[in-house]
Amino acid sequence: MKLFFWLKLQDSSQRRLLLFPLVVLIVWCLAVYIIGRIALSHNGDEKSKASKDLGRKKVRVFCMLNHKAGDEARARAVLETWLKRCDGYAFVSTRERTGSPTIVVPRNESRLILWVKVQAMLRRANTLRNEYDWFLKTDDDTYVIVENLRLFLSNHSATEAVYFGNEFSHDIPGGFLSGGAGYVLSKTAVQLIVEKGFDTGLCDLADHEVEEHRLAQCAGKVGVRQDGDTIDHLGRGRFFPYGPEKHFTPGNEDLGGWSKHRLGHHFNCCSDTAISFHYITPIYMYILDYFIYILQPSKDWTNAEKTDV
Repeated sequence: MKLFFWLKLQDSSQRRLLLFPLVVLIVWCLAVYIIGRIALSHNGDEKSKASKDLGRKKVRVFCMLNHKAGDEARARAVLETWLKRCDGYAFVSTRERTGSPTIVVPRNESRLILWVKVQAMLRRANTLRNEYDWFLKTDDDTYVIVENLRLFLSNHSATEAVYFGNEFSHDIPGGFLSGGAGYVLSKTAVQLIVEKGFDTGLCDLADHEVEEHRLAQCAGKVGVRQDGDTIDHLGRGRFFPYGPEKHFTPGNEDLGGWSKHRLGHHFNCCSDTAISFHYITPIYMYILDYFIYILQPSKDWTNAEKTDV
């Protein structure tokens, strides 16, 4: 009977009128289904992201910079590039730097007070152990990729008595970590060095221009482990005592026998999670920041065929 009724509808316009509500209903059902699936997928992604964020531990880093009083070009360069990515920071200088947290060492500026400056840094760090987990000591001509430092430290515990950096195996037994490349101390290491080393007189606090020697000796006396094995799984470095051009150049793989680890050259020198480079001029600071954080190759043309121009 229904088939007969349909055949009777010879007029195509009548058939379209009957089909239209059916088509609308089908489209509406499909739309509801698709929107529902998208919502569920988005909700799942948000939950997954939230779960990852909860699982990722916060790595709180306080950065301390040896700063020569009056060198505003260096101070501005670090402030306008990498230093703002630390959780907290302070310059260490013989004079207060206006507008910036400064640990003042009231002495005449000289390399002979480098160890005194480091002592002042660590004493300040010891008062901040409840606010930060790790304390980076570096210079105002060092460029630091703070995100890579946090990544490296996320695999270690701040309750461990340790400090990390680039190890020079030359000059003193057991070696020492390069101050220019920067070294980072756990809050536990800071406490032991200050309270068991400095406050008791166990460590030598006299002026010395090679702070790294004094720190290595003091750390050893109070049970803080020096760790210069900071290369990646491919044998590439992370903390660098010179700028990229020095380490990229063939012939500098072990810096004339000073470095504990012999690195490669060109792209084999430096990890893709490199942390620091030393002897960086102010303009070079901005250049590095540009290449690391701003420059973006066009993804649309990555695989484009070469054409003659």
